[in-house]
Amino acid sequence: MKNILFVCTGNTCRSPMAQGICEKIVYDNDLPVKCESAGLSTVSGYPISAFAISVCSEIGVDISRYKTKNVRELDLSEYDAIFTMSPRHKHALIALGANPYKIWLLGAETGGISDPYGMDEDTYRKCRDEIYDAVNESLKEI
Repeated sequence: MKNILFVCTGNTCRSPMAQGICEKIVYDNDLPVKCESAGLSTVSGYPISAFAISVCSEIGVDISRYKTKNVRELDLSEYDAIFTMSPRHKHALIALGANPYKIWLLGAETGGISDPYGMDEDTYRKCRDEIYDAVNESLKEI
């Protein structure tokens, strides 16, 4: 079983969408992978974005029960792969002691996954699609 962690800033949009999408792909393809998400600048236990929930439900991904989680509450050595949404997230994780050889930038070919925070639902939808493609491709690599 592989343990994967998705990390963004607030754990309200991108990383929970990535976790939910990953869980769906894993389930649909019977893959031995466990997915989680966390944020670098968040307080644990808060609800995630309503738009993130809405656009994920459109593709059969239910993330409505997810709550924010601070990455500092996790043992980063337990993960086989950590996917970040931006290069800045990768550098922050390395500063926290994560193994740099286990950290990858999701959507690296386009410079990462753009942040939809504070934007409209169409922007979240576009972000969801970026994440879906990037997660699907990344799962082939691990």
